[in-house]
Parts: sequence; C-alpha cells; structure tokens
Amino acid sequence: MRKKERHRIITQLLSEHDVKKQEDFVEILAQQGVTVTQATISRDIKEMKLIKVPAQNGGYRYSIPRKEQEDVNEKLTDLLKEAVIAVDRMEKFISVKTLPGNASACANLLEKQFMKSLFTTLNDDDSVLMIARTEEDAVRIQQDITEKSQNV
Repeated sequence: MRKKERHRIITQLLSEHDVKKQEDFVEILAQQGVTVTQATISRDIKEMKLIKVPAQNGGYRYSIPRKEQEDVNEKLTDLLKEAVIAVDRMEKFISVKTLPGNASACANLLEKQFMKSLFTTLNDDDSVLMIARTEEDAVRIQQDITEKSQNV
C-alpha cells in the first residue's frame, strides 16, 4: 500500500477511533486488511505531525493538529472558489464538477474536511462524486460546498 493511501486511512481512523498507542494503529489497520509494522506507523505519525490530546475516557489519543485542520478549510475554500463549476445532490450522492485537472486536489481536501460524514469519494480529472453516510450529511455537505464556492 502506498504511503499516501495509508495516511488517508490513518486520518479517517482518527475520526472514528480513540487511538492511544501506535500498536492500536497496527491492530486497527490489520482488521481492515492493511499490514504495517509499528516502525512504519511511527514514521507516519512523525510525517503527519500527529499530536496527542486528552481522550474523553481518560488518557491521551492521537489527533491531527488543529492548525492543519484550519489549513484544510482555508485551502478548500480557495480551491472551491477557483475551480468549482457545479454542485448537485441526489439522496446521499454529491457531485462536484470542476475545471479540468482540479478534481483530484478537490476530492482530497473534501475528504479531509468532511471525513466523519463521508462513506467514500471518487474522482476523475474534472469531477468528484462523494457518497455521504446519511442524506442529512449530504444536504449539509452540499450547502457548505455551495457557500464556499460562491460560483455555483
């Protein structure tokens, strides 16, 4: 598995689990069919600049730094203003049409921004298809994208 894909999965895990130790990453990833060593996870944590924050049930858990989350929102807003042509929704599906060559970057940022609400994201050169977990999530995501893009 490529590092970029593993980092995306780790980011998603952080929104779904209280990961307290590197071994927890190894175990959860193994349950999903991804084999990694603790040393690889250690390097990933360093590269992703993960931090430890207080967990709700005591102890500490890994998290993405808040500044990085703010950067994602800012980058996404800028990209949506520049590249989005149209946004449409049908039930849990959200379609985002972009200028050619922008869909991959857009999909990456959308996935980071809405990771808790998305089931998956697919893209090609000029379009992104997002599948939300619920219809309510889809409505909220579409509204947010439309507000940020201000072109649609």
